[in-house]
Amino acid sequence: MKCQRCGAEIPDDKIYCEKCGTAVQMVPDYNPAEDIAIGTEEVRDRGASAAGGNVRTVSRRRWRCGLAGVSLAILGLLCYRSAYQYVLPTEGTAAEPEEEVLPEVTPVLVERPQFGTQPGAYSYSPMLTILYGGNRQGEIHYTMDGTTPDEGSAVYRTPVSIGEGTTVVRAVFICDDGVQSEEASGTYYVSFQYPDEPVFSVPSGSYEGGISVTITAGEGCRIYYTTNGEEPGLHSKLYQGPVYIAPGHTVLQAVSVAEDGGSSAITEASYNVSEIIETPEEENTGIPAEEPVIP
Repeated sequence: MKCQRCGAEIPDDKIYCEKCGTAVQMVPDYNPAEDIAIGTEEVRDRGASAAGGNVRTVSRRRWRCGLAGVSLAILGLLCYRSAYQYVLPTEGTAAEPEEEVLPEVTPVLVERPQFGTQPGAYSYSPMLTILYGGNRQGEIHYTMDGTTPDEGSAVYRTPVSIGEGTTVVRAVFICDDGVQSEEASGTYYVSFQYPDEPVFSVPSGSYEGGISVTITAGEGCRIYYTTNGEEPGLHSKLYQGPVYIAPGHTVLQAVSVAEDGGSSAITEASYNVSEIIETPEEENTGIPAEEPVIP
C-alpha cells in the first residue's frame, strides 16, 4: 500500500507512513471506494505538480461526495422498488378481477289490502270489508281459516259476515301480471250476548176451535217463528202479532234475536185443536096429520 500523501510504500502491518507520518485510511471493498481511491490518486498526482496544494483536504471532500452519491443511489433504488411493488401485484399472486357492479333494481311495490273492520273483540257479528287503495289492476284473495291466501283462495267481492268464535282473516292483493302484495291479517273474537227465550201466551195442550197465541221477548229483540216443524231463524217469519193456530196438530217454535245478532234458545209448544161441531135444533112440527081416508 502506498502513502496517499508522499507515495512511499507502507507495509501491511503498519497503519501510518514511516516516511511522512500520514495515517492510513481504511477504504471498504465496494465500487464507491474504488472511485474514491482513483480520485485520491488523481489528487496525489495533482498535488505533486501543484506547489502548496492541500491534498488531504481534497481527498476528504471527494470521499464524502462519493459516499453521498452511494447513499442517494441506494435511496433511489429503495424508492423505485417500493413504487414497483405498489403498482404491480406480488410475484406469484394473480390479480383478482374487479367485480362487476350491477345497477340496483327497484322492486315493484304493491300496497297490501286494508281491513275496513278493525280486528278485535265484538259482541255481535260484524260485517268485514277489505279495501285496496292502490292503482294496480287485480283482485283481493282472502281466507278465514288461518291458511295462507293465494290465487286459489276466495276472491273478495262483498262484505263478509264474521260468525261467533275466533276467526283469523288473511288477505293479499294479486295483480293481473301475477305480482303479489304483502299479506294483511287480523283476528276477530265474537261472543254474543244471548237474550232470553220467547214466551208463549198459550201453553201446549188440546183445544177446541182455533186459538191465537201471543209471543213476547226481551226489549229490543226480534222474534222469528215457524209452524211447520222447521227450526226458526233469521230466514223464518218475523213475529208482528198474535199467531192463529188452526184446527189440527200444530207445533209452534220461536226464537229471540238481539240487536247484536245473538240468538236465544228455541221455545216450542204443541197444540191439538179440534173443530167445534154445532148440533142443529129440532123443528117443532106438532102432531103429525093423519093420512086421509079414501072412501
